[in-house]
Amino acid sequence: MVDVIPKLQALFLLPPGIIIVIAFLGFLIQIRWLLVGSLIVFSSLAALLVLSLPLTGYQLMQGIESRFPPLRLTPATDTASLPGAIVILGGGRYTEALEYGAGDSVNRATLERLRYGAHLHRLTGLPILVSGGAPYGEKSPEAELMKDSLTQDFRVEVKWMEDKSANTHENARYTKKMLAEAGVRHVYLVTHAAHMPRAVWSFENQGIGTIPAPTGFATLNKEDRETLGYFPSAYGLHLSSSALRERLGLFWYKRKFENPVPAPEAAPVPAR
Repeated sequence: MVDVIPKLQALFLLPPGIIIVIAFLGFLIQIRWLLVGSLIVFSSLAALLVLSLPLTGYQLMQGIESRFPPLRLTPATDTASLPGAIVILGGGRYTEALEYGAGDSVNRATLERLRYGAHLHRLTGLPILVSGGAPYGEKSPEAELMKDSLTQDFRVEVKWMEDKSANTHENARYTKKMLAEAGVRHVYLVTHAAHMPRAVWSFENQGIGTIPAPTGFATLNKEDRETLGYFPSAYGLHLSSSALRERLGLFWYKRKFENPVPAPEAAPVPAR
């Protein structure tokens, strides 16, 4: 089962939760010190405004997504360290999908990862491992939903299904055991671009050589770049919150799960 304590803590450490907490404290302080309390409330509202701008959220996402640029397949020079599999990490489920018969399905984030994983499979021919459990005791693990989507929607077969993990650290831990049995030491790792730094750290910390294959980069349409990007929106706050969450998540992982394992040298990327 998933540990909900870090998730609850994140609610109060990331926007909008942290801003609401600070604003509430400001209101309390106003009772005793009107000026100080008013400044705190004003600062909180200003922070909420800035973080809700699509341009702000986009810039924050760029800061973390730029660490691993889009994958470009190039000729390989060392065949011994070529990837032996494509690992696709789950990104959540679509609970009780009514249009599909009220059973669970993959959500939009997971579907984006599956689509790119299927694309990469067609380019390389490598077998696929899907990773995702049932952290809250759901009937079907996420990996099973991912496998169903790949086979039914993309006509791509899944070779391995890791269905015990509850978080990214466990994705890497349980995947390592399955890959070791198959003699695979290097993989293409598919997840969202913003999540990739935490995912790469987790897998390499387990001794798995990774070639990042990020997808789902944050983008702004023409209106957001030229006009609407200067006005607060739910999308802007979503981008800002996601970018800050991934930074906090990586910080937390490095302190909680640090377990140095000599990782294989970075593998060259094979040609199509």
